[in-house]
Amino acid sequence: MTRAGRAAASGLEFIAAAAGAAALAACAASAPSGKQAPTRGPVGQMAPAPGYDWHVLMVMPFGTLLKDVPFALGEVLVFHDSAEAAGRREDRECYRLRGTVPPRFFARPVDEYALCFENDRLNRVEASVSLPGESAAAQFAAACAEWQQAGAAGVAAPDRCAGRSGATDFDARLTPAAPAVSIVLIDATPPVDPPRE
Repeated sequence: MTRAGRAAASGLEFIAAAAGAAALAACAASAPSGKQAPTRGPVGQMAPAPGYDWHVLMVMPFGTLLKDVPFALGEVLVFHDSAEAAGRREDRECYRLRGTVPPRFFARPVDEYALCFENDRLNRVEASVSLPGESAAAQFAAACAEWQQAGAAGVAAPDRCAGRSGATDFDARLTPAAPAVSIVLIDATPPVDPPRE
């Protein structure tokens, strides 16, 4: 490159640097004095609302045969209190998902999740999820209001929410000590008699 060409290139670099400095100075002058301009996220983006819809816990429809479950399962022990066990048969078998992540509930991973079968048909789902202590009561109340609005109202109390939506009974409880919501979903359709041998 000739000396004249180097001088011209150097002059262009100086002009570009001066233009950049002027643009930065203009931006700095338009910012409010004494305060930093607020930062903004992408347009239209809002904080995600917690997912209260218990339907996400239904990974397959009630009545699904145990042999038709598309997930690997591991059997779990189920303990019943005497009041619950009174007057009902004890042929229910519950399983946890093995090798498959359970669905999220209240926008959080569930702590416990079980699919329960009676006469080899899915008829009950049990789940529990831990909640932050400072918002557990408010989240439970909001969830209960949403569930009651979407189905037939039942019990609505600070620590219990029950009702029916379609052919599903739901019964949720808030444990305040170590805040957690436990929910049981039960098939409300009449039971199918097992085939006769």
